[in-house]
Amino acid sequence: MRILIRDQSKKWTYAESVKAEAEAELQSLLVESPSLINIDEIREGASPLVLAVREFGLPGSGATDVIAFSASGDIALVECKLAANPEIKRKVIGQILEYAAYLWQMSYEEVDEHIRDRMGSSLATLVVDSVAGDLDEEEFRAGVKQSLESGSFILIIVVDELNDELKRILRYLNECSESAFSIHALEMRRFQADEIEVLVPHVYGVSTKPPAGGKRAQWTEDRFFRVLEEQHPDSVDVVREFYDWSRGAADRVWFGTGKKEGSFTFHYLLDGVVYSVFTIYTYNRLSLNYGWLSPKVSEGLMDELHSRLLEIPTLARVQRDFTKWPTVRVNEAFSDGENREKFKTIVTWLRSRIVSDVK
Repeated sequence: MRILIRDQSKKWTYAESVKAEAEAELQSLLVESPSLINIDEIREGASPLVLAVREFGLPGSGATDVIAFSASGDIALVECKLAANPEIKRKVIGQILEYAAYLWQMSYEEVDEHIRDRMGSSLATLVVDSVAGDLDEEEFRAGVKQSLESGSFILIIVVDELNDELKRILRYLNECSESAFSIHALEMRRFQADEIEVLVPHVYGVSTKPPAGGKRAQWTEDRFFRVLEEQHPDSVDVVREFYDWSRGAADRVWFGTGKKEGSFTFHYLLDGVVYSVFTIYTYNRLSLNYGWLSPKVSEGLMDELHSRLLEIPTLARVQRDFTKWPTVRVNEAFSDGENREKFKTIVTWLRSRIVSDVK
């Protein structure tokens, strides 16, 4: 490939090909700009990658060069190889499939913990920062969970120069298998003319595979309570009371998009920020959303909230770990009407404290 560049003098200049000196250079380019991987060319319906993390460790399998996420929960695993590396042919295929196998069926909490250890912040917080706050965190979390459960990862081998053998292997895997994942190559060739640098990314191995399980549909009130009645009839009255109360007390009651389990979440919406307080699931669990609240309010407020919740006898064993989403059984923790009223009072109190806390 030959690249010509014309400056203001209208004179054309040839740009010389620049070889990457190390695979770390390719990693750095993607971590800085994950959108260099044009997801539109790879998988129909996938949204752009917005966050990339280098050297993501997978217990039992080493570390993949880069793991990347879209705002809707798509996951890409990336391995970077130079053309001069003999592993660019067969070995890298086995390597990236091994990483995918060890990531498959990990929990969201496990992935989030690895991200925290690597980056110092939660996965959701990093993605929110990457998209300037334009993110529905519950939908993102549900999307990541589905990707992990189904193994519908986007596997990408990034190279400075693509060879015919790798092309043929990728074409075979995508066209002759019914796998949930898809595998591709991204060739990133660099050119330079004087002080101008040009990067030409090219995707190979285009696939029309949609994410496994298809589009995630949002649950409704009717569907939620129908499933709850079938699975946990003894908790329906308590959950119905919380739901009816939430419709008046919350700024928004948001139904989830889980593939198998339904949920609704109590939200406060203040100055354009979503504060997720608790979630109730069709499998008879209430989640205290510490992991979503703690990045948005002070530690002092989290401590005060936690102390108040511990005053409810059935919540006394909830651990003070503000990076987690502690859960309790709805029908056990809130069978007593007094406990339900105490919980509602604390949630109502929280709104006024958030207002004063963020000022």
